[in-house]
Amino acid sequence: MRVLFLGAAAALVLTAAPAAADWRYCLARGPARTVYLSAPFSTVAAMPSLDAAFGRMLDRTHRTHDPVQCPRAEDAGALRAMRLTALRYNREDGQTVVELDWTPDRDAAGRP
Repeated sequence: MRVLFLGAAAALVLTAAPAAADWRYCLARGPARTVYLSAPFSTVAAMPSLDAAFGRMLDRTHRTHDPVQCPRAEDAGALRAMRLTALRYNREDGQTVVELDWTPDRDAAGRP
């Protein structure tokens, strides 16, 4: 009985603790050697919901795109470095990089 109580108490503490936020940005390839990149953001949202939200925004703004990906980093500095590397790589590869001022929070706030 005591072990069961301790297990239940530990589960309560774990579910009550706030989730640590990840730093992310989203990107997707478009037609004609185009790459769309979002602004960096901090979130606790699950990756599938982020991918879907960025994809919906691209669809809403009539931007044809391939599957979305939203890489993550432990902190803002690491994410900025990752995003800068992606920008540089795609530009050097001859891609047109379109930086979009999109984050999940701004997207949700801007919808009716």
